[in-house]
Amino acid sequence: MRDEWFVRGKIPMTKEEVRVVSLAKLEIAPDSVIYDIGAGTGSVTVEAICMAPQGQIYAFEQKEEGCELIRENLNRAGISEQQAVVVEGRAPESLAGYPVPDRVFIGGSGGNLPEILDLLFKKNPSVRIVINVIALESLSQITEYCARRNLIPDVTCIQASRAKQLGAYHLMQGMNPVYVITLDGRERREEKREGIPRLLLTAPSSGSGKTVITSGLLALFSRMGLSCVSFKCGPDYIDPMFHRYVLGIPGSNLDSFFLEEDGVRQLFEERSAGHELALIEGVMGYYDGVAGTSFQASSYEIAKITDTPVILVVDAKKSSRSVSALIKGFLEYQKDSRIVGVILNRTSPMMTERLRPLIEELGVKLIGAVPECPEAQLESRHLGLTLPNEQKKLRTHMEALADRLEQYLDIPGLLELAGIAEDQSGHAKNEESGYKKNNNKKNDNKKNDCENTNSENTNSENTNADSEDTGDLTEQISPSSSSCSSFSTRRIGVAQDEAFCFYYQENLEFLRQNGWEIVTFSPLHDAKLPEHLDALLLGGGYPELYARELSENKSMLESIRIAGTDQTKRIKILAECGGFLYLHRTLEDPEGKKWQMVGLLDADAFRTKKLSRFGYITLKTNQTNPAMSSDQMELKKPDETDEIKCKEKTEHGESAGISIRGHEFHYWDSTDPGTALLAKKPLSSRNWACMHVNDRMIAGFPHLYYRSDPEWILSFLNGGECASEGENKE
Repeated sequence: MRDEWFVRGKIPMTKEEVRVVSLAKLEIAPDSVIYDIGAGTGSVTVEAICMAPQGQIYAFEQKEEGCELIRENLNRAGISEQQAVVVEGRAPESLAGYPVPDRVFIGGSGGNLPEILDLLFKKNPSVRIVINVIALESLSQITEYCARRNLIPDVTCIQASRAKQLGAYHLMQGMNPVYVITLDGRERREEKREGIPRLLLTAPSSGSGKTVITSGLLALFSRMGLSCVSFKCGPDYIDPMFHRYVLGIPGSNLDSFFLEEDGVRQLFEERSAGHELALIEGVMGYYDGVAGTSFQASSYEIAKITDTPVILVVDAKKSSRSVSALIKGFLEYQKDSRIVGVILNRTSPMMTERLRPLIEELGVKLIGAVPECPEAQLESRHLGLTLPNEQKKLRTHMEALADRLEQYLDIPGLLELAGIAEDQSGHAKNEESGYKKNNNKKNDNKKNDCENTNSENTNSENTNADSEDTGDLTEQISPSSSSCSSFSTRRIGVAQDEAFCFYYQENLEFLRQNGWEIVTFSPLHDAKLPEHLDALLLGGGYPELYARELSENKSMLESIRIAGTDQTKRIKILAECGGFLYLHRTLEDPEGKKWQMVGLLDADAFRTKKLSRFGYITLKTNQTNPAMSSDQMELKKPDETDEIKCKEKTEHGESAGISIRGHEFHYWDSTDPGTALLAKKPLSSRNWACMHVNDRMIAGFPHLYYRSDPEWILSFLNGGECASEGENKE
């Protein structure tokens, strides 16, 4: 379109020559979502939306006169307000709340260009941006920004001119050069990855086989002599138990809902130190995040935070060429997908070779395919997977699976993608890492340790946290100087047996680092609690499956009951989910029979037909606790609804004090789940009251992540007043 077509006024307009080049550089698709920042008269807005008939454009302009001109030009072009939205305001603030763009034109930034670029790349790391600048200072600013972000700018200089008629002559008037700068988040300089070689195994969805293949690879790499460390994305504590069973060393969770990015990165580095290879297992589908609509806490986000190459595990049974379409979708959905390799599951070698050229033309390496391996199938249960010590043949299955993986997968190619080179002898190594390789003897010792830690009876009389066997709960960790200097070592009894076994490894490390000696005991098999305890930790597990055995161990029930009521010793109790059920008056088993439990809580635990409350939560003080003012909150019986609608009455709409994050997943419920805290689901309006909190007890269904609010946990354990004050103290 010619410049003369547009209504211009006194607002600067992107000239025709520059507009043509800029729009070509944007590479607009028919369905693109486009931002025009510093839209001026809207000349780029009009032409861009004509190139994207199924798309959407947002014109951001800080001057009211400019916004009126944009609307007038859009009206002249017959473009509706629904397809082209005009936003008055100054960027980057005005960009908040609008859909994520894939194309952005910046004609004016108001001096906020770095801030605008930061926000755009945060919204979409793969966004394509075209910027017009005239001043050399702005060009230098963009060049420096690209160097910091490892972006590769494409710079085009346009020297435009205008002719002015003077009588019978035309005078050519020179103009400042215009630099058209293109930035594409998909095009970055290659960085040398620092730290331990690593891989993340993910899949399009749960049930694709990533847990089994991850465990098989861990078994194989350990057998090869590589010192591995494992991680699990998300809040699941069961998969890391499988990793520990195969590795003989504890695994950890990496969760960007529980921790900020720096915390996730620090945890990864700490846990990886001294090892040769880190293997991360994804959660659900690769891009699945909080609330099902965000990237937060997704495997994709963890891969970005830890700078990890990704292997996509695809269940290709009952499909063929469609697999390549699926893989292409995952590669292109986010241009920085980090997916570098593919493993096909439940696929024959013959079909694998037929599909190889179709997959590898997409720019990823086909590592191979795993045929069906019935002996490696894992039984399922209501919490996802059975426990390692219930899988009597799991070790044999994993060794058989390791054999299959070695036979059908390109293991040297997989290690190369992780950052480990192959020497001439065929043994994996990484010369630059500085890590020493474990010998076979060391790995054999690890296997023996793993077998010992899954014993069914951990006798409290023989439990010593300073011994080599800590009940498969935690490694021997030296307390940090910063956190332990003000506390003398105290003893916390941690329930560990078939009924109680779900613990975040990071929580147990947190306790040890802050001066607490972990002493394991078995509520199923031990007659009483260990001596000289200052606190109890009753974790999650399957107490409902062992309700009879727990109920029949009368001496242990009495021992815990006394510990919870003795005003002299004043032992603190942390109880989560299964441990919370154990403290009830009665617990219903899967057959509907009720069994007597500890009875520290005047409530009964019963089975429901579905998940009662599920997912990530943030817990804050419940300002409308009935213990404080019963008329401030509407309460409903547990069998009527799983949600309690609370109206907080704080000055800023948020309660002060406690802010700890956790996760709920349970089929059993309680006649009194507690009301001290308010659980809020992220990116949702749902909330409910929960938790019993006083100066002696923190108990409820949520599995808490201590590092998300360490001050509150330490204040409770070390004798400070509980921040909740939501219930009367015992």
